[in-house]
Amino acid sequence: MGLGRLIRVQAFRGDPDATIYVVAEPQVEKAIDILRTALARPQAEYEDLGRASDPLLDTLALKPGMFTKT
Repeated sequence: MGLGRLIRVQAFRGDPDATIYVVAEPQVEKAIDILRTALARPQAEYEDLGRASDPLLDTLALKPGMFTKT
């Protein structure tokens, strides 16, 4: 499948309630677009934290375009 991305979503920088998602999409922009559309939080800040490995995606049973909250 390729690598996924770890994306932090927060209402504002330093938000203590920020959430990290694992997204089964290797391109940063596409991963953020998937979350922005699904979460309907266009004003939130989306920050790429790095890659998610194939074994992690397999363990979480994520298929391309899917995501889960960590």
